[in-house]
Amino acid sequence: MTEVSVAMAAERLGVRTSRVRSLLASGRLAGRRVGSLWLVDDSDLERRRIAVEGVRGRPLATRVAWASAALFDGIDVGWLTSAERARLRARWVNNNGDAQVCRWWMQSRASVSRYRIGSGDIEELLASKGTIAGGISAASSYGTGLGHGAEAEIYADQMTVRRLVDEFFLLPHPQGNLTVHEVRSEAGWHHETSRVVNGLQVVPRLIVVADLLDSDDTRSRSAGASLLADVLGGLGQHERQLVAS
Repeated sequence: MTEVSVAMAAERLGVRTSRVRSLLASGRLAGRRVGSLWLVDDSDLERRRIAVEGVRGRPLATRVAWASAALFDGIDVGWLTSAERARLRARWVNNNGDAQVCRWWMQSRASVSRYRIGSGDIEELLASKGTIAGGISAASSYGTGLGHGAEAEIYADQMTVRRLVDEFFLLPHPQGNLTVHEVRSEAGWHHETSRVVNGLQVVPRLIVVADLLDSDDTRSRSAGASLLADVLGGLGQHERQLVAS
């Protein structure tokens, strides 16, 4: 079996090394750990590369990924020019609800880690300062019908993540029941675009869509695809015509 480094795998997939490590940790890319290093199965890497080869366009930059989510939820995106907003809307209109393309475009929204957390601590963690619910933890807030059970998924900046690790005695684990999306501290996109739904502070729908589509659970991926259709369907016919013209 031929194996390659994480850096080489990232270059061939056109993603960051943190994304490759996330894929390895979740089992969506085959590989093995040797000490503190990951080695990637070359044949599985090639399979994944071919699978995404036909996906249109480069992944969105972090600020643009969050701007996309804000736009579709009617949240102000003052950090984009009017021309950038128009181009962004046109790009999503032309996506036609393709879940694979959505995953590809949104992959730079944050870096991902997994931890073990006691099920009795989840509600307290979700209510903790600086923590925004995402993915499975925010899914029910947007009417997907998914329950989070003994799992949790959050967005937080680096300082908040460090505090949570200490406060809740979080243990890193590739199959952990807590998924943490770490957003660059100086940006704070997760705070700029969050809202409170049924008493829970959550990220926008498109971010939840990307989280669910990244899940290993078939039901979650299906719910993500349905929510994506709802998000894109929010563009009125008149607006679609303006964007396409």
